[in-house]
Amino acid sequence: MSSPAPITDIRLRPWEPRDRALGLALFDSNTPRYFAEVEKADFLGFVDDLPGPYFVLESADGEALGCGGYAGGGQDSSIAALCWGMVRGDLHRQGLGDRLLTERLARIAADPIFRSVEIETTQHSCGFFARYGFVETARTLDGFAPGMDRVDMTLSLEDYRKRGG
Repeated sequence: MSSPAPITDIRLRPWEPRDRALGLALFDSNTPRYFAEVEKADFLGFVDDLPGPYFVLESADGEALGCGGYAGGGQDSSIAALCWGMVRGDLHRQGLGDRLLTERLARIAADPIFRSVEIETTQHSCGFFARYGFVETARTLDGFAPGMDRVDMTLSLEDYRKRGG
């Protein structure tokens, strides 16, 4: 069985309040494999009060393929946090997650205030982030929900830039 052709004609655009329903559909398409149902309220609260840039990854014809963003300015303003990144469940393994992540990392790396990037992810996605140089700093069994471990990871932007990012 051959893999589907990668979707290449895509763009990242800023999230708008009208995108709430498409964000919910993207979230649902990744439940329960990557998100627990109990996290839905947190996701909706996040998109209703964005703490930083958030984006929609879409095809040339405007079809939503994914979404994700980042925030800064927490306790340590030199740390950016990746927030709620996801690709539509039926489109995994087509390079869209790579595109969404690299776009966000490029924007973060372009801001001289940031020195590192953090993410809280699960055991199902931590390998994806490790490919980009993220290093696991902590793991909490069932940290998001039963069967959904919380894996804290960090990426030094200095190391990222050295790798060509």
